[in-house]
Amino acid sequence: MDKISSESENFQRIVGKTMISDLPDDLLVQILLLVPTKDAVATMILSKRWLSIWTMMPTLNYEDSECKSVWQFFNKSLKIHKAPVLESISVHLGRECPVDEDVGKWITNAIDRKVRRLDFKLNWSAKPIKLPESLYTCNTLVTLRLSQKILVELVSQSCLPSLTLLDLKYVVFKDEDSLIRLLAGCHILKFLHVKRHIEDNVKNFKVKVSSLEFIIYEYDNYDNTGYIRGSLVIDSHALKKIIVFDNSGDSCTIENTPRLDKASISAMCYLGDKFMLSSLIIFDVLFNIGTVKCCTTINFSQLVECRIQPFDFDWLEPLMVLVQNSPKLKLLLIDQTVGINENLPLSWNRPSCVPKCLLTHLEIFEWKEYGGRSEEKELIRYILANSRCLKRVSLSMKSTCDLEDKEKMMDELKSMSRISNSSQLTDTLLILNYYYLARIG
Repeated sequence: MDKISSESENFQRIVGKTMISDLPDDLLVQILLLVPTKDAVATMILSKRWLSIWTMMPTLNYEDSECKSVWQFFNKSLKIHKAPVLESISVHLGRECPVDEDVGKWITNAIDRKVRRLDFKLNWSAKPIKLPESLYTCNTLVTLRLSQKILVELVSQSCLPSLTLLDLKYVVFKDEDSLIRLLAGCHILKFLHVKRHIEDNVKNFKVKVSSLEFIIYEYDNYDNTGYIRGSLVIDSHALKKIIVFDNSGDSCTIENTPRLDKASISAMCYLGDKFMLSSLIIFDVLFNIGTVKCCTTINFSQLVECRIQPFDFDWLEPLMVLVQNSPKLKLLLIDQTVGINENLPLSWNRPSCVPKCLLTHLEIFEWKEYGGRSEEKELIRYILANSRCLKRVSLSMKSTCDLEDKEKMMDELKSMSRISNSSQLTDTLLILNYYYLARIG
């Protein structure tokens, strides 16, 4: 009680004791939305005028996940909350949440009041809990975020006619059918973010949502001892952007995506034959033995920007095949911050014909963690000698090189002949110094 009194005194000092209480209820509610929910609730003891103002707030946030009292505070405050419509409710409960509490009852409460945005993270010490079935038939939900100790179990198809954003982080599915039933009822879903762990009960993860425009899929499984290989299949006709991070070794297939124009693929697996990427404009890829076939057999007729991250294989010649298949490429980035193996042999042979993009389009070439190996030098020499439209070449030297070696390598590069008189060679990366995925998302 002393804490609440102190908080109310602070609030009084901030807003003053006179004029503010004369404002209309609607405006006072808007003011309370600017402060944390617990502070808004504390204003109820200021005066009779303030007693019920906070109960009309359309947005509630309870995110003190490690506080022992947050669950009790949440329970009590929700019981006296009066807003007929809940625009948004966010609840993050940590390990201090009592395991015998019925955490599903507040979800039912929120659904009864036509909640539009719901964010529930449960990280208690008990097993994952099944949420009320009414959650998956809520016709007002626009955004749904579920995290951690939550069991997604559906015995029939969901019906979420307003849902446009679905975010699932480390949840557990009853079975693969529950995943299929959940997605099947999301007819206008635009954005899907999935972050998985190995014990989520799904071997074959299939996303078939015709309205989906952007998907982020993350499966971080470094310790895959005894792991049975599965698959990822994405089939979404409206898909425009995709980010995949998957080191599980599962197979990966993207099909029926004629509108896909931006993709970031970081996968330690063999990409399927139906991997449709020919419409891409921006492409970010972990260039490894599993992705190389896809990257060297597709005609990237629309590709303008490409970042490759070579990983533990002989990559120089496959890169030139990709460049050969990308006639409109303007921006080529090589990022060697991962997977550098200095003992791995590299092969270099000049292409039989100059790639069209070098003659007509390539303007920017950047290389991060350039090592100065003879084969790498030949690649740069070839690009400088054949890129007629080149405006800027930027390189950062390998971090293990000392200053003298870096200066020597830069002098060697500057001495190479260039067909483009307007090209500049610098050691300042203008694009790779930023998080490249921002260009995707």
